[in-house]
Amino acid sequence: MTDTILDKDVLVANIRTQMENCDQLKYKRSLLEFFDNDGRFLGDNVFETSFMARQNQPPLIYEVSGPYDTISNEYATIGRIYESGQRIFECDMKQQIQQRTAAMVWLFFTALDHKPNGVLIVGAGKLAIETVHYLKHFLPDLSVLDYHARNQRIESFENPCGELGVSVRYQDKLELGDYDTIIMVTNTQACLLDSINIDSIRPGAVVASLCTTSQTGEIASEVYDREDVNVMFDYDLTRSFTPDMRAADEAGHLKRVTFLSDILQKNVPLDMTDKKNLIRITGTPMQNVAVLDMMRSL
Repeated sequence: MTDTILDKDVLVANIRTQMENCDQLKYKRSLLEFFDNDGRFLGDNVFETSFMARQNQPPLIYEVSGPYDTISNEYATIGRIYESGQRIFECDMKQQIQQRTAAMVWLFFTALDHKPNGVLIVGAGKLAIETVHYLKHFLPDLSVLDYHARNQRIESFENPCGELGVSVRYQDKLELGDYDTIIMVTNTQACLLDSINIDSIRPGAVVASLCTTSQTGEIASEVYDREDVNVMFDYDLTRSFTPDMRAADEAGHLKRVTFLSDILQKNVPLDMTDKKNLIRITGTPMQNVAVLDMMRSL
């Protein structure tokens, strides 16, 4: 089951359902860090738990743990579902992590009625490839896109995308002004979008940041509160999920944020055409529940 490829249409629809009913999910996240006898960081384990309220029934409890070690630079992701004190399901969901994030990207695009035309992907790892899978699935006519990475990745990125029928062209410089869709999928230690190059982004363009693994993040804090920018989060905890978001919030840069649930329910008008549209995606509890429910039904 670890290599299960989830139905893309169903996964996007299931995450959408969880987003629209996220008030039923009560979520907590805890982090345990481990050090050796000399104080060197060995790794950590993140525990994410969501209680799904069910009126007078006992809640369903979704738990995901992710132990990580610095030597292998690999993490595990184990998902479990509990009901009435009993574990009713358990699976290795590491392979589905990339799928759930790519699905969230497409859900955002759908909610915004945004059809990507000129696409730049920043990053060339597993999540970048999975994102191309989703773009090609929902945009069958997509035949070409550009990517930027530290080095050209012919074998590990260009060839797999070519097998999907998408020709990807390596760009050695990060030029942002030529695209209406920019998807940043990195573990960068330096901000990629800052107060200078934000000016090159086209009005109406959509920039999706999927970065959850670095201390720095992909978008500089001061970019979020510009008057010519729309800022969209998947849910409120995105403000505090990563160090860069906490710093931006504490500095007062996240006062004008629109949430995906409001976009889905058409509760907020957005001037998409004249502004630059920044999306920050975390989505953990809604994604976890959607994936585990699908895995359980297989």
